Amino acid sequence: MGKVYKGFKIALRAVLLTVAGILLVYNAYILIARWLYGDGMPKIFGYSFAVVVSGSMADEICIGDFIVTKEQSSYSVGEVITFYDRESGTYITHRIILVSESGYATKGDANNAADDFSVPASAIVGKVVAVIPRFGKAVTFLQSPLGMLSVVGGAAVLWILADIVTDGLRKRKNE
Repeated sequence: MGKVYKGFKIALRAVLLTVAGILLVYNAYILIARWLYGDGMPKIFGYSFAVVVSGSMADEICIGDFIVTKEQSSYSVGEVITFYDRESGTYITHRIILVSESGYATKGDANNAADDFSVPASAIVGKVVAVIPRFGKAVTFLQSPLGMLSVVGGAAVLWILADIVTDGLRKRKNE
């Protein structure tokens, strides 16, 4: 029975270290890519991730949703893309409604009119390939200093609890 608890303790520690490590490395990568290289949406193996902050694509994509975009070699009418708008200095996620030689015409599903500009291919980050409803709120929290502190603190508390439980069970077995 002691080997089972020891194995559980080791597995729990491995999971805690892995999760905390991944979060710390990911956040460090994002910060470095944004600040050092000026990349507002860093890519990992061609994928970018973002939290939606506007309702222009509601009901399909809502505020607080988490989106995953993937670089494509070409884009077509009906696809939802994320692109960088130089004029506003923001990333926008809208649907392609027209493809022309000058670029892509886009429109938010919840907007009454198409965007009043053409999106050049060079401004496109990628096609939206996944939407995780409401997960963006958790991601935003985890990327904040309080969120990172919570992850590290929670991992430390679980680590200590695992020690207390396994030590208590070991003492009980020896008695």
